[in-house]
Amino acid sequence: SPGRVSNGRVLFQGTDLLTASLPELRRIRGADISMIFQEPMSSLNPVFSIGDQIMETLRYHQKLSRRQARLRAIELLQRVELPGAAQRIDEYPHQLSGGMRQRVMIAMALACNPKILIADEPTTALDVTIQAQILDLLRQLQRELEMAVIMITHDLGIIAQFADRVAV
Repeated sequence: SPGRVSNGRVLFQGTDLLTASLPELRRIRGADISMIFQEPMSSLNPVFSIGDQIMETLRYHQKLSRRQARLRAIELLQRVELPGAAQRIDEYPHQLSGGMRQRVMIAMALACNPKILIADEPTTALDVTIQAQILDLLRQLQRELEMAVIMITHDLGIIAQFADRVAV
């Protein structure tokens, strides 16, 4: 196993995540706790459209019909400011720029209105302008959805402008 807990607990709303059953963890992951991964191109499945990938999350956690999930996926893509969201929903990851792929990852992470969003180097490999847009978007969504964001980064500039508290 990649890590070992020597002592302590990880509590989320009274549930110890370290001792939780697999069904409990499945219910929490993706719904209450969500994650944006470092490299969207390797995190998105290249054989499925971006819409199908967002819809999968919605259908699994929120039990939406295919039609309802598609409409919600378009809303999410619009919310993260993906240009032409309704037209792009059927596109594949390789058809999008790096910044657009990161917006898709954010939409997918927000699909179930998580209470905690873990963002692992969310602006890596993006140019400075797109980095600023993604950080502004995350800040705006954090306020609107009243969610906690755990930002994992090596960039001290991002930490200085984004974090309320820092752990090293």
